[in-house]
Amino acid sequence: MQSDERELGVNLFSCTPPSVGASHREEETPQGDTGNGNPQGESHERVGYKSVIDLGRSAQVPFPHNVAEYPTKILPQVMGAFVERLTVPNELVLDPFCGGGTVAVECALQHRCSLNIDINPVALEVAKQKLQALQTASLFEQNTAVAHQHLVLADARQLPLKSETIDAIVTDIPYADMIRYSSLPSDLSTIEDYDTFLEELLHAFEEMKRVLKKGRYIAIFVADYRIGRSRVILPLHADVIQLMQGLNFDLFDLYVWRYYRSGGFRPFGARPYQAMNVHSYVLVFHKPSDAKPLLKNRPVRYRRRLIEKLSKVNE
Repeated sequence: MQSDERELGVNLFSCTPPSVGASHREEETPQGDTGNGNPQGESHERVGYKSVIDLGRSAQVPFPHNVAEYPTKILPQVMGAFVERLTVPNELVLDPFCGGGTVAVECALQHRCSLNIDINPVALEVAKQKLQALQTASLFEQNTAVAHQHLVLADARQLPLKSETIDAIVTDIPYADMIRYSSLPSDLSTIEDYDTFLEELLHAFEEMKRVLKKGRYIAIFVADYRIGRSRVILPLHADVIQLMQGLNFDLFDLYVWRYYRSGGFRPFGARPYQAMNVHSYVLVFHKPSDAKPLLKNRPVRYRRRLIEKLSKVNE
């Protein structure tokens, strides 16, 4: 499952079909082991197509994501929904900031292949534990779905990949130094200066653009950086949009994911108080095949009641 960047020769870009027949998590499966490493036959909560994603306070982190801990708020169900939405079975998904391996596990469960890169060896060890748990829980001696998930120690700013080889990218980027994942000098989460962080993040986005096939999609999970002591918010999601559009990506979709904190709620600081964050963003970008003009929507057809209101306002 794990290699380093010097070993990436290989059959990484030719995913062979898995031996297990089922390909989508939403298909009905009998109780017990389904062969994909989920011994309870549990299905994840559904993430629909409304712009606000809210799975409720009772949403749980399912097996095998719960066998090892890594600092993240993202529910696997949410990342898995975008893996499923942006790819079909046997395609290759990249997570250049893989952390604890959420995308790797979700790809195994949905019979996608994945390349999971992180600069932190501790993160890759956590991801390895989760994939091993998935393998151990399977009835099969060799779970081919797990075998097609690759963990690579490398830098997202220098991806060890050929150009236009990736079918989709799903990733949870660092939020500046809001959460420091390691003390490694080359870890983006250790950069204290926000502008410098954005410059380095741009290099990672340039690499993501290079390796992604034309006409395909990137889903970026991101939260804004609230600095309560200075009473300011650094709008990271807006800066990510600006950086990606500067690379000629189209902003295809935008979701707000509502997450739940433990403990009580309180406003920040003194009056006027600042709100407590309970949301993150999922930004979906499209890499166009060719330059295209912006086609405006057809004229809106107003309902009769709204036409009556507008006519009164304009009298």
